Amino acid sequence: MFIFLVSSMALIFIALIVIALNPLLLMNFLASLKKVKRLKDLPYDNDARHNLDIYMPEHIDVTKPVIVFVYGGAWDSGDKNDYQFAGAEFAQLGYVTAVPNYRLYPDAKFPHFIEDIASACAALPKHLSALKLKGAEVGVLDIILVGHSAGAHTVAMLNTQPSYFKNAGAKVKVKACIGLAGPYDLPLDDPLVVGKFDDIKVHDISAQHIDMGYEHNDHDANPINLATADISKMLLMHGRADDTVGLYHLERFAKRLKVLGVDHETIIYDKVPHHHIVGGIAGVFHGLNPVFKDISDYLARKG
Repeated sequence: MFIFLVSSMALIFIALIVIALNPLLLMNFLASLKKVKRLKDLPYDNDARHNLDIYMPEHIDVTKPVIVFVYGGAWDSGDKNDYQFAGAEFAQLGYVTAVPNYRLYPDAKFPHFIEDIASACAALPKHLSALKLKGAEVGVLDIILVGHSAGAHTVAMLNTQPSYFKNAGAKVKVKACIGLAGPYDLPLDDPLVVGKFDDIKVHDISAQHIDMGYEHNDHDANPINLATADISKMLLMHGRADDTVGLYHLERFAKRLKVLGVDHETIIYDKVPHHHIVGGIAGVFHGLNPVFKDISDYLARKG
């Protein structure tokens, strides 16, 4: 009995260490226990990373838009399998949820990341129709874009540049766009950005925008420059303790949206760092911060 107890305690201790080093293991394990059906590795194009997962609620509300969650990772890392918790949590709110993979640097550069998500959205009606869910038969599929970090940049680009959807043949309508810790005034000289946007067109200094007392370069990967009064409503969320993406991105983008008259809301969390803001979506970490509750409340009001 003593040996059994010691062995059990050792296993628990090892498990706690593993969880501490990689909390995604716990987040995704608990997500797998929820009453949500996950359909894995559905293709949307030709590359090995052109695949997506769809999470189906136990009771599907066909009046709700489809959520498309785009993960971050500085455009050079990340995988949909690490974000089962996001798909499961949104599905438990009654939303059919898609979590696509996309090509990563150095195999891909801007605008491939954004084009891939647009192509994933274009494939959704076919997959949903095959699953006998709302799909191609509705003509235009209503979606809600949710993204974290680099993924927040991608969803903001898709919201401000609908030509990506048009070029991909995506018959979708963005009902709302939610960005968590996104770089909306993208600095091309940032170490996390260098190399990934090298082919971008940077406009002359004379073409710089000056909005609400600050100046930023005008280039074709900056949502803050590309936004118009016609874009879909936005929720911007950021943590004050974020030392990866500065809070100024939210502040500047929000000012620009206000100038344009775009329906938008902002939420800033004290003492919340970069990765904790997306971690708060996971059920086990709902007490870490109110991110998931705030998203749920926003979707109930605006979705």
